[in-house]
Amino acid sequence: MNRLQTPFLQGLRTPWENDSRRVPGILYLHGFCSSAKSAKGVFLAGRFAEIGVRVTVPELDRGDFRNTTLTQQLGLISHLTAELRPEMLIGSSLGGYLAALHAARFPDRAPLLVLLAPAFDFANRLGHALGEATQTWQALGQHEFFHYRTQRNEALAWGFLEDARRYAPFPDVHSATRILHGRHDKSVPAALSERFAHSRSNVDLELLDTDHQMLDKTAEIWSRVRRFHDEALALHG
Repeated sequence: MNRLQTPFLQGLRTPWENDSRRVPGILYLHGFCSSAKSAKGVFLAGRFAEIGVRVTVPELDRGDFRNTTLTQQLGLISHLTAELRPEMLIGSSLGGYLAALHAARFPDRAPLLVLLAPAFDFANRLGHALGEATQTWQALGQHEFFHYRTQRNEALAWGFLEDARRYAPFPDVHSATRILHGRHDKSVPAALSERFAHSRSNVDLELLDTDHQMLDKTAEIWSRVRRFHDEALALHG
């Protein structure tokens, strides 16, 4: 094997390395108001399929956006990781934050994390972005957001933000983690990932010259993700 490109993988222990029942696979978690047809999720699933690795991309809200919560989505992620035993979790934006929350609670089910512009400090930032509309959301019991699955505004119950406020803004993750974040991200500032990565030897952060969507950097994302994946498996294959 060539010289290790990601030194923080050294010493990685994985719960599936001696499990003959394990079917190699990856769980991809999409972002807020997105879906299983997420552009990056579809792209990465296609590229991994070319090398024989299955990528599962679930609908995190189970098709019920109005009543979804982080707790509900984390419950689905917990069920899927227990059932599928994926070797890697990839999360984009809110999906990245959810992957980190899950890994903090179940480190044995998340040996490898790839976080794409992870939406750390989600509840605080969402409330700040909405400003006075937050009070209106609470008073009316719902607020509309543009949803990429339906391509129209969809109502989301107040309980979503109420529930999100229960979770740590920066989860205590010990899994081997690679973060890719755009320097020009105006939705989720790269400074949040820098804060998360600071003093965490298990986290590798790379800033790319792009925005929050990162759609102009899919080739670079694929290159980094595949190298991370292949090196981890080579260490414990």
